[in-house]
Amino acid sequence: MSKQQSYRHHYVPQWYQRGFLVEGSTVFKILDMRPEVFRDDKGAIVGKGRQILTKGPDAWFFERNLYTTRVLGKPNDDIERLLFGEIDRTGKEAIKALAENDLEKIHFTYTQVFEFLDALRLRTPKGLRFLRATFQARNQQELMVRMQEVRRMHCVMWMEGAIEIFEATHSTTKFIFSDHPVIFFNSHVFPKDPKIPEGLDAPQHWLGTQTLLPLDGDRLMVITHREWGRKQGETRARKSRTNARLFGNPMITYDGIQRGRQLSEKQVREVNYIVKMRAERYIASCTEEHLFPERHLKTTLWSRLGNFLLPRGYATALQVGFMTMKMQDGTYYFQDEFGRRPNNKAEFDKAVKNAKDMEAMLRRVLTERFNENE
Repeated sequence: MSKQQSYRHHYVPQWYQRGFLVEGSTVFKILDMRPEVFRDDKGAIVGKGRQILTKGPDAWFFERNLYTTRVLGKPNDDIERLLFGEIDRTGKEAIKALAENDLEKIHFTYTQVFEFLDALRLRTPKGLRFLRATFQARNQQELMVRMQEVRRMHCVMWMEGAIEIFEATHSTTKFIFSDHPVIFFNSHVFPKDPKIPEGLDAPQHWLGTQTLLPLDGDRLMVITHREWGRKQGETRARKSRTNARLFGNPMITYDGIQRGRQLSEKQVREVNYIVKMRAERYIASCTEEHLFPERHLKTTLWSRLGNFLLPRGYATALQVGFMTMKMQDGTYYFQDEFGRRPNNKAEFDKAVKNAKDMEAMLRRVLTERFNENE
């Protein structure tokens, strides 16, 4: 039996949407910020589409044939079924483990968190528009090829950032989500900034650009460049982070993720306003009032929003020297906090000597401690 062709391509996975449903609810209130305008034959406006929609996770945040290509003239949905289907499956488990702080599962799924985030950002209509503008894709086929070529382009700098998961369990207002869930927020780059292409965001590699992802209605993941956590400023906000790059194989750890900070209702509303302003067209919540956070904020001045999202000082403390990893064959791998490796043989040899001295000292200390306990 031949496989069934899929046409409804969800760019916001249904399982992710369900994380924002409150108990007993099966549908969202969805705000259309650009409702369709209806005109007569003379071009005069005769009506507008509904601004507030009521839809379930299966009925919205999809487009027909969004990722469809053509093979020998026939429509092909392999990108939706095989690529995003697998990313969504592994991403669901990875995000769940991260949100619940399941360290055993995080150990095996941590990198899949970032692969899912990258796909979630690039696969939306806004993300595809970014790819089309960046790579000047001439048609759908070329756009899909480019999207697969640059997959994981955001992962390296995310993994090297300071990560914190905030909570809103004490707030009656919960996090909303949008049609572009992975948000680049730079408090010194206002929406409609003339130096940013219309409808797009501040670049990821700029120091002041933080990544925000509501994990569900109660939890928010924030990734911050460590240099920005140490020192902020309007001028620094547009400078590139050290050793900014799109691809690589960095040495990473997952034991430094910050947790436990509760956001006030005012702070949750600030986050929701940021989500709303960086959305493409739609935002969603189980509560209609949560779709209008600006009604409850004393100021919506961009530079005054989200200051509480900066990481705590110990999470961005300056690291000196190289992180060291010794392989099974006895060779060494070195990397500093920005992913840089020794520049030359002399620097590498010095790092090896320091590593061997440290290993010898640790062995001596452990031997002495073992002898004391006999």
